[in-house]
Amino acid sequence: MARSWITDRWVKDALVAMPDGTTTRISPTSAQLRAIKTLPDHFRTAKFGKGSRWVAGWYEPDGAQRQRLFARRTDAESFTASLEDDIRSDRYIDPSAREQNFTVVAEAWLASKSRIKDSTWRRYRRELDNYVLPMWGARTIGSITRPQIDAWVQQLRDATAPHVFDKNQHIKKTERKPVKMAPAYLGHIVRSTFGGALRYAVAESLIGRNPLANVELPRTEGDLESDLPSLSFVDIEELADTAFELSGREDDRELLQLLAYSGPRIGEATALKVKDLDPMSNRARVHRTWTVDRDGRRKLGPVKTWEKRWLPIPAFLMLELVELTKGRDPEEFLFTTVRGAAVDGSNWYNRVWLKVRAAAGLAIAMSVHDLRHVAATNAIAAGADVKLVQQMLGHKDATETLNTYAHLWPDRVNEVIAAVEKRRAEALAASAAEAA
Repeated sequence: MARSWITDRWVKDALVAMPDGTTTRISPTSAQLRAIKTLPDHFRTAKFGKGSRWVAGWYEPDGAQRQRLFARRTDAESFTASLEDDIRSDRYIDPSAREQNFTVVAEAWLASKSRIKDSTWRRYRRELDNYVLPMWGARTIGSITRPQIDAWVQQLRDATAPHVFDKNQHIKKTERKPVKMAPAYLGHIVRSTFGGALRYAVAESLIGRNPLANVELPRTEGDLESDLPSLSFVDIEELADTAFELSGREDDRELLQLLAYSGPRIGEATALKVKDLDPMSNRARVHRTWTVDRDGRRKLGPVKTWEKRWLPIPAFLMLELVELTKGRDPEEFLFTTVRGAAVDGSNWYNRVWLKVRAAAGLAIAMSVHDLRHVAATNAIAAGADVKLVQQMLGHKDATETLNTYAHLWPDRVNEVIAAVEKRRAEALAASAAEAA
């Protein structure tokens, strides 16, 4: 049985009585079909002139019969030809699957992410609600094209893309407007969140190929080069002293110092316990972090495998931390509030960092995370190599480190050329001496 066929809904064969009393079936002539508006009534079906004329029918691989209407025969023929090729090549996609709403597909994708951290899930949720669904939510999954995605990427760059901010409970009711995004943030929205839903659609045979596959995103190289914050050691100490003056607590001074000298993430720093300090080696064991669950509640959890590390701490700061923890239970958190609870990074940002930043009159609006860049920048200036900085920051690989900080390492090309020239001269001189 044929896999596909084309039927004319408007035209039928006619039964004609012959002189001998028999009947025979005759079809309209080509000329009659070309003049379809004047087709004799006995060739017309009950649906003549109503709706699309042509029906493309086919059997799916599982035997189910399907059909689609077309106004022109050429369109029906193109459709069935492509359909036959897809079936033979095992690329067949149910045409109705392409009609699924993008929102439905995106929600199914997010629901399938059972192995990700809750904080990652919340980021996907936020980016879907803020940027992805406002743009694509009402579309069918099969209607999305690369040119449309290219245009959206440009809108995201220009801060003109469709957006919705009021679904996030942590955002206050004050009006929030989109701003131009850093390439890395834009890339996560497009590649990870939007792209995750599209890859899910391909895997579930809803679309045959991913329209995002060849979309070019803004480069990240060089963007951080001019934007990386920097603080001198004097600046760091002044900020730390300001933190103490504002709160009256050594915890705040030394937490700021740890962030600026050793570069842990704020969630890692506030998750440290007294027992994690190793004064003999000037290290602290990083193996847990504060995160949030899918409802936004704070919780303690493990860091990623490659983020587990022994954090280097300057000797002067280790002495201060040892003094801070003297006589305390090893299971207590290293940095605590007045009531003895672990410091909340978000609360510390509002309670301490914003006030310190304002009091210091910093020229740029540095975030707490920027102190991590400060630590890396000063370590590189002090002679730390790529591997050491990677280990200090808990990066997955050296590529991540180089993508951010490569421009900070000095260009040693001239030094290498001079060394090669010197070795060459020495070798030639030695050879000449032996010959003599």
